Amino acid sequence: MIGETALALIDAHGWGRLTMTALADALGVRAPSLYHHIAGQNEIVHLVRRQVVRKIADPSIAELPWESAAMSFGAAYYRAFAQHPQTIQVLSMTPIEDDETFAMYETFLRVLKRAGFRATPAIDLLTGIENLALGFAFEHNASDQMFAAEKADSFGAPTFADFIREQTEGGYVAAEAFETVLRRFVRMFLEEGDLAMAQVSSGQDPA
Repeated sequence: MIGETALALIDAHGWGRLTMTALADALGVRAPSLYHHIAGQNEIVHLVRRQVVRKIADPSIAELPWESAAMSFGAAYYRAFAQHPQTIQVLSMTPIEDDETFAMYETFLRVLKRAGFRATPAIDLLTGIENLALGFAFEHNASDQMFAAEKADSFGAPTFADFIREQTEGGYVAAEAFETVLRRFVRMFLEEGDLAMAQVSSGQDPA
């Protein structure tokens, strides 16, 4: 209840407006009574993270081939943060301290380990998916504010302006663009894995 309410306040007003008083008012209680349930702002961060992670975590990916698991994990990650962009900055900069988030990562990394991934490429794939998802989630909510063809024209960037107009006229959808880029990113790891296997088979050092 506290985490859900905090997330709703963040969505509506931004994290900067989330105070213990505001949270207590939304819950219909007095601020001092909240401290019987949570230690303070830091614990609110972890409660909010749990709410977002529950929209991402999917134990069923454990049964998928790693490429499918990566696509599913990435799509869920993007959707969750596209719905809650106001959480991106704080959650990205706060160390993880809850079991549900670690369980989400553990499930995905076990899929990669089963597929033969070593530590470095596995973590590279995980963090790459996260970075792509967060970037596109932010763009999903801010692209109209960031890029204006008229502004690009006025500052002497006609190519940029033309591309913005072409993209807009084509019905650009951030979710579709994210899926395309994610698929290419995952395919890169697939191709590197195929190359490594070929090198091993021929007696070469894949490193």
